[in-house]
Amino acid sequence: MIDFAIFAVTMIAIWSVLGISLHLQFGLTGLVNFGQVMPFAVGAYGAGFAAAHGLPIAAGIAIGALLTPLLGLLVIQPAGRLAQDYWALVTLGAGEIFRLTMLNVPAIAGGVEGTTVYRIADRSLAMLLALALLGAAALLARRIGRSPLGRILRVLREDETLGATLGRNPFALHRLVTVVSWTLAGLAGVLYAHVVGYLSPGAFTVGETFLIWTAVVLGGPASLPGVVLGTAVVELTAVSTRFVAQWSHLPFELTANLRLGTFGLVLVLVFLFRPDGLLREAKARSDADRR
Repeated sequence: MIDFAIFAVTMIAIWSVLGISLHLQFGLTGLVNFGQVMPFAVGAYGAGFAAAHGLPIAAGIAIGALLTPLLGLLVIQPAGRLAQDYWALVTLGAGEIFRLTMLNVPAIAGGVEGTTVYRIADRSLAMLLALALLGAAALLARRIGRSPLGRILRVLREDETLGATLGRNPFALHRLVTVVSWTLAGLAGVLYAHVVGYLSPGAFTVGETFLIWTAVVLGGPASLPGVVLGTAVVELTAVSTRFVAQWSHLPFELTANLRLGTFGLVLVLVFLFRPDGLLREAKARSDADRR
């Protein structure tokens, strides 16, 4: 039971970092990214590429950490000036292109058969690393949210035209947020690879993107604590349905559909009764308000 609790905390922390990366894009800036699993997968496959070609662990970390922001710039460059609907579609397509490339090019990291990665044997160490990464990501997101940059990002979220009239370049700011958020997601992917010890393209489908979207929307897209809370709820719900399968001896396909149905029901209830999520965005207070 203790081992399971340690593993659950580890996975919640890793997915919370991915949620924070989406919080920076959507909750803070208003960028709708339906391919957020892509930087996560790129980071993981950086570790997988290093393992498949006999490179040291540090090389995999460097590949994952450096390749994700570069790909983020590559994706946003042609799509960053498009309307939000097109940006969402481009990121969705980019994520699928990367997954299909990993699936059909076995020379990179095993193709459809996947590849093994050095697994952190000490689960407590893995948990501490995940919590440390979560703490660093949360601190960075908090600093950004409370800075002048965070205030102008909120202006862009509400009205890009207004932000442009204030002398800001929306595209440059979107590009900056993309680099930061994709780097965080990439680092989370690297750690995920070394925690699970095995990678395959099936672990990075579109469904994983919408799973983290469920967590972010549930907790509150604009609330940093809400993102962590939503991720914990979604991860624990997913794990609980696996226990239901073991206890009830129901077919795996049925419990998988039950899990998806549960997430769908949660989203509907949130949209109906808590459209801002479980934890709403804290209102910024000016000096005049404090007086």
